[in-house]
Amino acid sequence: MSDAIMTSYIQSALQTLLFVNDSLDKTQQQTSSGLKINSPADNASYWSVANSMTSDKNIMTSVSDALGLGASKVDAAYSAVSASIDVIDEISAQLTTAKEDGVDKTKVNATLTDLKATLNSLIRSATFGSDNWLYNTAEAPAGNKSVPMYFQRNVAGAVSLSYVSFDASSSTLIDKADASRGLLTGNIDASTLGGDTTGPSPRNYYLIDAGSTIPATGSPVALSDTTTSGEIDDMINVMNSVRTKLTTMGSTLGTMSNRIDTQSAFVSDLSDVFDTSVSNLIDANMEEASTKLSAYQAQQQLSSQILGMANTHLQSLATLFR
Repeated sequence: MSDAIMTSYIQSALQTLLFVNDSLDKTQQQTSSGLKINSPADNASYWSVANSMTSDKNIMTSVSDALGLGASKVDAAYSAVSASIDVIDEISAQLTTAKEDGVDKTKVNATLTDLKATLNSLIRSATFGSDNWLYNTAEAPAGNKSVPMYFQRNVAGAVSLSYVSFDASSSTLIDKADASRGLLTGNIDASTLGGDTTGPSPRNYYLIDAGSTIPATGSPVALSDTTTSGEIDDMINVMNSVRTKLTTMGSTLGTMSNRIDTQSAFVSDLSDVFDTSVSNLIDANMEEASTKLSAYQAQQQLSSQILGMANTHLQSLATLFR
């Protein structure tokens, strides 16, 4: 074999070895990092798209957190309102029982006192963070609360949250500053509820005495041995009115919660889409990469052996022609 042919073989083997070494390095990087595109040098276009999607995914996480915070506030209020309706129903049942002949009204009143204490505890516990939409201790009315409601993306790709304003003054059940601002601490005129326009008006009742700075001026929903059947009827009508208002309030809060949950589910699904898309763009196929790694390692060994044999042959020829 001529020197020219042997030199050609060596050059070919060297080129093959260089290619294999480069491919082997890239494949080893893929198997160690799990990424087929780890930098713009690998594929600038795919890397840029994946980087943008990763940024969007991080924004989605923040959006999800904000929606979750809003949902928690709404759910805390909704749960307390729902539980309060059950207590109001029990109070109404106890008042109805008190109308029966031979019933000890003082014993029923002891039960009413316990139920009112339970109601007070439920409402005070409806706090998430520093917000309680049902229990107001400030001098001013509770006012508006902003809750994240909608996730939006404009044509330029910018993400934003839309907020809905909720008037917590309409959901205040107990007000420590001014009893009249709370549904359960303020006066409710029984004369306008029973349709009785012939009796004394107004016949005001309130359910809970919270020790408000400005107290209610009506009569408490409470029983004694001297409580008349007509007064009990007034109290029952007041409780029915309270229940109706609580039901409306619970419906409003439940609707808000459902809307936030729908948005949260959408954001979660969108985040999953981003994860899948980024994975398709930059993640390595580990099974394929492992197979290539084994093949390139075999080619590297073979190329090195060929070069070694060629070098040995050339050295032998050089020795003969000295």
